Formats: sequence, structure tokens, C-alpha cells
Amino acid sequence: MNYHEIIAAVGEGSAHPGGYQGTVDFIQSVGVVPGMRVLEVGCGTGRTACLLAQLGAQVTAMDQSVVMLEKAERRAQQQQLQIEWIQGDITAIPMRSDTYDAVIAESVTVFAADPVKAFREYHRVLRKGGEAWDRELFRTQAHPALEREMRELYGNPHLPDAAAWMRMMQDAGFRSVRQWEPATGVDESNSPGPSPGQGRNSTFDWQNAWDPHRILDLEALQDPAVRTFFKENEAFLQRYRNHLSHGVFIAEKY
Repeated sequence: MNYHEIIAAVGEGSAHPGGYQGTVDFIQSVGVVPGMRVLEVGCGTGRTACLLAQLGAQVTAMDQSVVMLEKAERRAQQQQLQIEWIQGDITAIPMRSDTYDAVIAESVTVFAADPVKAFREYHRVLRKGGEAWDRELFRTQAHPALEREMRELYGNPHLPDAAAWMRMMQDAGFRSVRQWEPATGVDESNSPGPSPGQGRNSTFDWQNAWDPHRILDLEALQDPAVRTFFKENEAFLQRYRNHLSHGVFIAEKY
């Protein structure tokens, strides 16, 4: 099983740097309001989409994985939330142009073979004045083996630094591109890697891991490949903890 298949099997709802608490802090900061039209790309098992819907947003959530979408729909049903679920690719979003107030992505664009092409799609489906919110891992300093090992473990073809992420958004037509600065008291320093809780100072964040609507395929826990992946994941993040960071990049469509 590859990284995405493992995440789907274990029902992980926040497999992105910063974990679920990072998502909550960011969404509280930007101020999602009732009726706001939000598209989540790469929605996974739907945890963020459900949070947005709970806040009153009109949510469309997209993923390539049928398994992810099935679990996401079941999550929303458990919480009695109305969300539009669609299958699609971030480089060819099957939605009309000029539709959404915000597009949110969490450790998704990093897996695109052509991130600028994905950003152009985010830009296309946004209305004028809408914003893209992209939470991504980035490289803070070079290492000869970092990108190769990351590609072997997670399958992402590249790992830009923060400046490169923002340049790609600009190349896609966005303006006012910036990195989100958390409010005082919000700690975004932990969990630099693709899985939550694998941070600089601890091996697992139990508070962020608690997910009452998680749908776990129990047989996946018995799969040696799954156990091996999580061991390799933790070792990778510890080995490169001084070379990695993460943040949310915000950009506006004019």
C-alpha cells in the first residue's frame, strides 16, 4: 500500500502538518461565516469539510480516492451535515469557474506533478476577491537526500521552500500572496511532517489524534506494510526535523 492508501485505510482525518488543531486555529483566524461557499480539494476523510459545514459554510469537498469519499460521507452523515462530495483531480477540477469564496487545501498541492497547474484551477473556480488557503510542508534548508527519501516514502515529486510556494501561486495568477502568521499563543511549530503529531518535541499528539468520527479498517492495523510505514514516517521526520517546516499560504484572486 502507498501513503495515500494507508491514510485512507486507517481513516486518518488530519494527515497534514499542524494536525487538526492547526486547522481549527487557522479557520478561526480567517473567520468562516455562514453561507460562505468553500471548496476543499483533497478532502480525505472529510474532517475539515465537516468543521467548515458546522460553521455554516456551503461546502463542496473533492478527493481522487473513492475510499476517502465514502468515509467522508459517512462522517458527515454521523454529524448530520450537508456537504457536496465529488471525485476529481486538483489539476482538472470538475466545477464551474468563478464559483467559490475560498478554496482550501491541506498538504495536497505538494503531490501534484505540476503545482502551478493546480493553483490555476484553484484560481479559476474562485470568484473575484476569493482566496486560496493552502497548508503545505516546505523545505527550510537543503539536504542531498531529503527530497529523494520523501518521494520514496510519501510519493510527492518535489518539496519547495516557502518562497517557491508563493512564487507558484503568483505564476498561477494570484495576488496578495502571503504566509499566514498565527496569533500570539498559537503554536504552529510542532508537527512539521505529513502526519499530525509527529513533531519536533514529541512522537505523537494524542489530543489532536482523538477523532470520534474516524472510520478505521481494523485489518489495516495488522498489515506489516502499515506498521512499517508509521515507523519509517516517524524516523524520517525526526531525521529531517531541522530541514522542514510548514505554513498556510494565502492568496487572492483579483
